[in-house]
Amino acid sequence: MIEAIRSLSVDVVPQAIVNLSVEEIVGKRASVSMGYDELDLFMGAAFKLDHEIEIAVRHYQGHPKDTTTIYIDSREANVERITELVHQILRELQVPAEALRWERRDDPDL
Repeated sequence: MIEAIRSLSVDVVPQAIVNLSVEEIVGKRASVSMGYDELDLFMGAAFKLDHEIEIAVRHYQGHPKDTTTIYIDSREANVERITELVHQILRELQVPAEALRWERRDDPDL
């Protein structure tokens, strides 16, 4: 189960990129908002997966148009577990599998 939250309470790291805009992914599940961090200006939303794992979907200003990055709690370090989470998130957000452009298991040493 995925639920919208107002903000993140943990650090998150990029774990997947999809070829859809933030608005297409978020839909009516959450409000898309603008934010700024040490990287750049972004548009996105935050969620909690299964009442415990915080995630974010974001599009940073300098990233390619109509792509969204999925960020997962940085405490998740096992690539197999991250892969499971990415695919669960895609299912929960109803993102078609063919929209997946990159995921951590494609380059686990990043």
